[in-house]
This record gives sequence, structure tokens and C-alpha cells, in this order.
Amino acid sequence: MDRLGKLEEEIQALKAALGQTREELEALRDELSARRHPVEQILLQRGLPFLAGGDFAQVLIPADLPAPFKARFFALMQRYSFRLFLRDLIQFPEGKHPRALSRYCSVRTVRSYLKVLRELGIVELSEGDGYRLVPKGAQSFGPTLEWYVCEIFLREFMAPALFNVRLRNTRHGGDYDVVALLSGYLVCVEVKSSPPRGVEIQSVAAFLNRLEDLNPHMAVFLVDTELRMKDKIVPLFAEALEQSGRALCDRDVQRLVGEIFHIRHGIYLINSRKGIYSNLRTCFRDFLVWQKVAIGGSRS
Repeated sequence: MDRLGKLEEEIQALKAALGQTREELEALRDELSARRHPVEQILLQRGLPFLAGGDFAQVLIPADLPAPFKARFFALMQRYSFRLFLRDLIQFPEGKHPRALSRYCSVRTVRSYLKVLRELGIVELSEGDGYRLVPKGAQSFGPTLEWYVCEIFLREFMAPALFNVRLRNTRHGGDYDVVALLSGYLVCVEVKSSPPRGVEIQSVAAFLNRLEDLNPHMAVFLVDTELRMKDKIVPLFAEALEQSGRALCDRDVQRLVGEIFHIRHGIYLINSRKGIYSNLRTCFRDFLVWQKVAIGGSRS
């Protein structure tokens, strides 16, 4: 057989191998798409009809943002000043000068943030210090903050998590900001991007009601602020517990450490002072210790 004939045989063999590889990839893709997210699985096991989760429609970054860019944005979100800056950016999505975004940080810092966001495709900059926010769907900072907290579970705690979880046929709404699986425990986090003055008794009561539907092992009420929780949030919870008949004693809401409070070591109230990740870690450690106490019957 001449060289041309051998070359044709090799080409046909490569085509056949490529066709088989494509079939295997399609089968693998179908198998992966049929698999349910671990959070969705446990919700279905509890008889809670899962409707949706992880919607990026109102998040400042797109779902398909390249991983290095997403990691860079996550790193910036760890800074409280950056989160405050983003709140203003959403409120004032276009301007002729970065001064409009400098309520909580210097103009120099605003310029550095805008430069990074331009590199990520989130902001466009024009001559003369002008800026414009590119995404149109973000009406508030809340969904982006929910995404960030979800990423903390994924990146820092290596725990499966979903944000913007919606359930069907629940008594009290069925919307949950972040739901995660940590060491086999179902964890729910309510995320408040507004300062304590923006949180009202109705919001706290709704949170407690939704916990009855979800029945997580542990819940966290997070207010993204460095202000004290004792002044507004703790009294609101005490009032909501009393109004609902859930209160067992006058001191149901107790301080754990600093500005972290707990209700019977199952519901935690936290702010952003010392960092969201650090405060969540403190709550998880306390919860796991008290789970061990409950199993063992005593604390030694």
C-alpha cells in the first residue's frame, strides 16, 4: 500500500476515534446535567420543592465571568470599603467624576476600584474621569452580596452552597438568600445589605417564619455593617420572638463574643466587623461545639 493509502486509513481511524470521543462527551454532559446540586438534593429529601437557585440576573458580575476575574472580584468583596463603594455605584451608575462615589472612601481609592472594574468589564471609563456601570440588571447591592456570601461557603469552607434559593408551596414565601451544607448540617443565611436602620420588625418576623418552613440545623442573620448589633437588631429579635410566642425567657438573645449574638446556639446575629468570613467561622465553631454537647449530654 502506498503512502497515500496509509494516510487515508489513518485519517479514517482518527475520524472514528473523534466520533467516539464526541459521543462520550455528550453522554458525560447529559449525566452531569441530570445530577442535582447537593443543596437541592437535601431540600428535596426534606419534601421542599426546589424551584430555582443561583440566579445571576441582578448580580454585578455575569455567571460566565472567567474564573480568574471572578476570584479577583471575590477578593475585592472582602473589603468593607469596596462593598460600600458598590452600593453607591449601583445608586449612581453613571457620573462625570468619581467624587460621587467617595462617601466612604477617598477619590484615589474610588479611581483604583473603577480601574479594576473596567478590567473586569463591569465599568466603562471615559475621558475626564467619567464612568458608567455596564450591567443593567443590578437594582440593589443585595444579590451581589448574597453571591459573595455563597462564595465564602464554596471557597473558604469547602461547603456546597446556593444563593437566591426559591422554593414552591411554602407557607411563608420560600425565598432564601443563601443555603449551604456544612459538615452535613443544613445552614441558612439571611443577608441584609442595608444598615441596621433599614431593618424593621417585619423583616425579622418574616425571617423567623421562613425558618419554620426550611427547618435548618443552623441559621445566620447577617447585616453588612460595622455598627453595633445591640442597638437595633438584637432588640428587634427579642421583640419578634416575644410577639410570635417563640420566646422562652427574657434573655433568649445572648452575646456570644463581640458583636455576635445567638439564640440557643442555633440562630446567630452577626455584622461585618472583623470580616464576614471570620464571624461566620466563629458561629460555626460555636454551633458544632453545642451539637457535640447535645449529643454527649454534658460539656467537659
